[in-house]
Amino acid sequence: MKDRKLATRYARALLAALTDPDESRTADEFLASLAGVMEQSSEFRTVMQDPAFPRSSRKAVLDAMAEPHSLPAALGSFLHTVVDNNRVGALPSIVAVFHEMREEAMGIVPAEIATAVPLDDAAVDRSRRALEKMTGRKIRLECKVDPELLGGAVTRVGSTVYDGSLRTQLAQLKRRLVQE
Repeated sequence: MKDRKLATRYARALLAALTDPDESRTADEFLASLAGVMEQSSEFRTVMQDPAFPRSSRKAVLDAMAEPHSLPAALGSFLHTVVDNNRVGALPSIVAVFHEMREEAMGIVPAEIATAVPLDDAAVDRSRRALEKMTGRKIRLECKVDPELLGGAVTRVGSTVYDGSLRTQLAQLKRRLVQE
């Protein structure tokens, strides 16, 4: 919980500093790749979090990584602040919250659809469009395969779940037949 509160504070500050949508998109992409490197490389994570390495060296590493990407100056200042406050370990959480807040500011709602078999591109597009029409908002759809499902789909949009799985439909049919 504390980590989420911290991440929210930092993400909110960065989002406020990046007023241009293109800058926030560029920052989001760079931060996502930086968080990926931190999660995959224990050596990089050690260098960035070990107090034995001077802060100036850690800032220089981040500056060198950012330089080829023409990133906004506010992002560089933000990363320096993260290093100065010894919050590099929280960077993956900060990045995740920043991404969520940015999408929310853009009116994009995350959604997840679970099916028994992988959906082809056309089915994913139809599902996304149907959810957008139903919610009146833009949808970022993530598809997952759940081998526990017999058929159909279970869709989650925000905190709302639409269960169109075959198991649920059969259970409803059973209830109706028992009641009659």
